Amino acid sequence: MKRYFLDYNERQIVHAAVRMDSRRGKSSPFSQRAAEAIRKAKDDMDVGDIAPDVRSVIVDKIYQSIAYGQPWERLGETYCYRGQFYQLRKQFCYLVADYMGLIDARRQRGSRGSG
Repeated sequence: MKRYFLDYNERQIVHAAVRMDSRRGKSSPFSQRAAEAIRKAKDDMDVGDIAPDVRSVIVDKIYQSIAYGQPWERLGETYCYRGQFYQLRKQFCYLVADYMGLIDARRQRGSRGSG
């Protein structure tokens, strides 16, 4: 699995964007950009070759974990083991950051082009 690294500030921005999206509050330009980035990240998540309904549950649990600060242990059935869940969560955060324009071009090429 690829490495998806975000520094502290990038991670804080992504987590705040997901929390704001989960509340569906004001429609600021930041909120709209974040909502679009989250939608794209959900669509582009690479969770392996699994059934679409299982994929949907995994992605929703990842979103729930970030939005409400819930650890894997409290999410119920996630259809993946703990280590895999947190790797997928890192991937999701990286994709949101990328679609929001937080990732510089050098890091984009390295993660998208090679595996």
